[in-house]
Amino acid sequence: MLDTVDSASAQAGDFFRFETVGAITTGARIVVPARTIGWGIVAIASPAGRAGRPGTMVLEPRYLILPDGSKAGVVLDHNTAGLDKTGLSNSLPGYLGAIPVPGVGMAIGAFNYFHHGKDISVPKGTMFAIFPTDDPQSQRCQQSE
Repeated sequence: MLDTVDSASAQAGDFFRFETVGAITTGARIVVPARTIGWGIVAIASPAGRAGRPGTMVLEPRYLILPDGSKAGVVLDHNTAGLDKTGLSNSLPGYLGAIPVPGVGMAIGAFNYFHHGKDISVPKGTMFAIFPTDDPQSQRCQQSE
């Protein structure tokens, strides 16, 4: 990742930049040089909120910009990358609200109502894996978990 993207400020449709770490080769020929810039889009973004609701965000890498200026589509390798994340809720566990002590359940409910969950951030420098193609056949390369 070349940019930090945070659920507190990101909007669906925002773009982010990334770059390749190594070169992509076919035999001895370099097809995509190392440090090739790519662009992705924020597909889903929701900030943390009241009642301990955590922030949520899904990022989708879209394409690489090749040295000749053309674009090469990419897809995220869902088996090794975690660009869909949810922040921590910071809510107290629900079973605590069931403690039969007068006033305790009310205090826990009020805490959870006013307490915000945590936003999530995908910081600059985060690494993830992509397939250098946007062909539907690339799905066969991804093992189901």
